[in-house]
Formats: sequence, structure tokens, C-alpha cells
Amino acid sequence: MTVSPASPNLPSFSSPLTRTDDERGVATLTLNRPERCNALSFDLLRRLLVELRQIADDESTRLVVLRGAGKHFCAGLDLDEATNGAPIPLKTLQADALDLADFRVPVAETVEKLNDAPNSAPKTDFSDASPFDLAAQSLVPPSNADFPPTLPRFQVAPRLVLELLRQIRLTPKPVVAAVRGAACGGGAGLVSVCDFVVADSTFRAVFTETKRGLSPSLLFPFLRRKYPLAALQEFVLTAAPFAAARAVEVGLVQTLVEPDDFDAPFAAAVDRFLANEPRSLAIAKRLFNAALLPTDAEIRAGWLEHCRSWASDVGREGIAAFLEKRSPAWTR
Repeated sequence: MTVSPASPNLPSFSSPLTRTDDERGVATLTLNRPERCNALSFDLLRRLLVELRQIADDESTRLVVLRGAGKHFCAGLDLDEATNGAPIPLKTLQADALDLADFRVPVAETVEKLNDAPNSAPKTDFSDASPFDLAAQSLVPPSNADFPPTLPRFQVAPRLVLELLRQIRLTPKPVVAAVRGAACGGGAGLVSVCDFVVADSTFRAVFTETKRGLSPSLLFPFLRRKYPLAALQEFVLTAAPFAAARAVEVGLVQTLVEPDDFDAPFAAAVDRFLANEPRSLAIAKRLFNAALLPTDAEIRAGWLEHCRSWASDVGREGIAAFLEKRSPAWTR
């Protein structure tokens, strides 16, 4: 199964992410790009990071719900935007991009620096800064100036995805996913790091990297700690979609419902979390993170390998074939 986003020329007139909060402290984050099957754009990734980091420090929020607008949960990374609609340039990975200390910048610290700066404006020179400075900037569509030649978009995009996966795990509140339709690539990665998943029978997950000529190393450090290796071999090596019932078998989905009977079982799942004491839940998440969170070294190594695959001849061919809606050369 392949979910192809709609034409990139189709305009979107709404925010790519919406947030609603109820009186019980449930914050619902909705991926709101249904015309693109909720593909992860730079703007959407940044907004998700900002909201999750704010939620982490907000005592009034007790639980996070993550869902997608429209028919599908998430088509994965927006490849058209990440490649700027052009073939990925063959560039040498910069030595300064390999420094682990530069891998993350706390958003709160970066925002404070920006607010204190006189006549502060959105920063566009990122040649000497972490790409996660992006998450603290004014939330406007990225321009070419945001991504200098030393840090091309195809490097920034997977790093933002990695930071989002890590942030979901580090958020001290339970993160519950409500999913239907397709979750592809990075979209399946989002589902996999949530604490609890409710899906309807239309749900299909697929890890698409090998189909695109890319390395599966970006998501693998997160996946291998949570799911049976035999199942991961099947899903990653075949890049074939697996249905909701199979997702239940391997632990990706905890509650499976019918499309017409989604609301009541989902509300019951949320109620079970809200019946628990918030601080105890935060402690429990920290305990699980000791087993579920990859090390910084593993994440960095996975990112480097993924970037190399993006810049390779087969990676460029696979992405071009997807964007041009044709079969890649190796399938002929």
C-alpha cells in the first residue's frame, strides 16, 4: 500500500496543527494537513515540538491525544518539501554536524535568548547552530534561507523527526494516539512511540524506507526496543503494510475498534489514564524510558546513515520515483 500525498500545488488554508484542551486537562493535537494525508512538513514538525515541550511543563495538562484529520493518520515525511521539489544534492556531511553536543538545543533556552535580543527577528543563519533552533522560531513556512548549504533540508528533516520521537517519549504525560487509515514511514514511527494506541479496523502501518532506497536506521533504534525483532524483520525488509489486527499482535495497537464505534472505546481508554495520579504516571514514564529510549549515540548513528542513504544514487532515485508516481529503476 502506498499513500501518495495530493498535488503539492493544492493550497492549505488552515494551520497544519490544531490544539484543543478540555476541562479535564486533555490536550488534543491534530495533524491538520488532510489534503497531504497529514505528511510531516517542517512547519508541522516544529509546531508539534513546541506544543509537546510546552505541555511537558504545564501542570494543568494531564494527557495528550495525537490524531490526524481526514482519512489517514500520517503519510510520513513530506518528501516534496524535504527535497525542495528537486533531486537531492550529493553533498559531503559536514564535520560540525557530527558533534553530538550540537544535536539538540533546548527550545526554552533558545526562545529566551531570542526574546532578550534587541530587535529580535526570526533567525535565518543556521550555519553555526543546531537545526532544532528551528523549533523556536516564528512558526511560519520555512524559506530557503532557513537551510544553508552546510545543512541541507534532507539532513534537517530527519533530525526534526528524531527529536519529535524522542520528545513524545520524554513528555511526562501519557501520549495516546487515535489512528485510522494509513501511517507510513515517519507516521508509523509516531504511532510506535506513543504510550497507548487506539485504532480502527481501517488502520494500516507500513515502514517504507527500503521501498524508497533509504536506510531504515532512522526509526530502528526506537522500534527495536519495543517490538519483537522477528516482526520488525518482516515489516522493515518487505516494506509491506500490516493491518490493524497484526498491529495488535505485535503490540503497536492496544485497542482495536470498528470505525463506527470509535468514540466510546477511546473515551474509556482516556478515562483509565485520568483515573491515575499525574506524578506517578510521570515517574512510570521515566522508568519505561530507561528501557525504551535509544542512546544519543544510537540516534546520531541512525541519522547519519539515513542522510547518507538520502544522498546516494539509489536514495535519490527512490524518492524521485515516489514524487513522480512511477516505479523505481530497480523494480523494472
